[in-house]
Amino acid sequence: VQKWMAMKLPLRLIVVLLILHAAQLQAQQDDVLDEVLVTGEQPGPAMWKVSQGDHTLWIVGTLTPLPGKMTWRSKQVESVIGRSGEVLGGYSVDGKIKGGKFAALRLIPSVMRLRHNADGATLREALPPEVHARWHALHVRYFGHAPDADDRTRPMYAADLLYQQALKRSGLSMENVVTSTVQKLAKRHKVKIRERKFDVMFDDPKGMIADIAAISREREVQCLVATLDRIDNDVPNMKRRAQAWAVGDIATLRALPYVNQQRTCLQAIMDRPKLRTLIEAQEAKMRADRPGIVAYMLLAHETSFTTLPLEELLKPDGELARFLAAGYTVEEPQ
Repeated sequence: VQKWMAMKLPLRLIVVLLILHAAQLQAQQDDVLDEVLVTGEQPGPAMWKVSQGDHTLWIVGTLTPLPGKMTWRSKQVESVIGRSGEVLGGYSVDGKIKGGKFAALRLIPSVMRLRHNADGATLREALPPEVHARWHALHVRYFGHAPDADDRTRPMYAADLLYQQALKRSGLSMENVVTSTVQKLAKRHKVKIRERKFDVMFDDPKGMIADIAAISREREVQCLVATLDRIDNDVPNMKRRAQAWAVGDIATLRALPYVNQQRTCLQAIMDRPKLRTLIEAQEAKMRADRPGIVAYMLLAHETSFTTLPLEELLKPDGELARFLAAGYTVEEPQ
């Protein structure tokens, strides 16, 4: 769950809801693709400046995946954090199951069954032939061996396993290096981190598990196809994005096409009523919280700091547009 929590909001919610796909396959160590060039210490990403009068909130854009061996240090960011009144941390969701830990333990067998096709079909039987052929070829490429012919993994879970393995074999990681570095810097400079956490009570966990089990085969296949497309077409661009991010090259980041397959996978989940209701409720809470906490940071502190997903910062209708609409001054990195 923790590796997903660093990702943008919908995916954090997906993982909280799925509880779920905790099993991981052991990866082989030899690389398949060229090694990512960005390793060792890098100067770090660019910063956006949001201000009201003489009070400023500095924002660094976070990016995943990044090279697994990359360390990050920015004297400019450290200087900003060092003189900040507070650091605004990310949003997190604390999922609780009605009945507590014992109720959760009783659900484990049902949760584990969610990894497999409910009708007992093998992945070969569940997929159109051309999709299975693509998945089979990429499985061999990234896992180093042919898949089990009796593999009954459901398409959505197969997509996630293959995507994570493709990243690992390409030297990439979903770990958010900015978040961990910011936490260390804030601790070093004795700056408070204001976390935003929402409690979610799963009142009907059995119904939610049933909802997940009922995700349509068609939607799951669409998720897998989108993931195959991302792996086929975007891994080289992932490397280029990482290199551009590490040196604050915003022009290159804007120029590189970016298609996130996880939107397609999210849509499969959003088709289910219980999951859609819960996700939309949590997203609404977070959207409602953001203006107030940003206003507080700018009112309370001459200097403050936070992070946002880079994709959000680069969107013309994203968070920065909302800051402008609220009357703040926004300056992009030079």
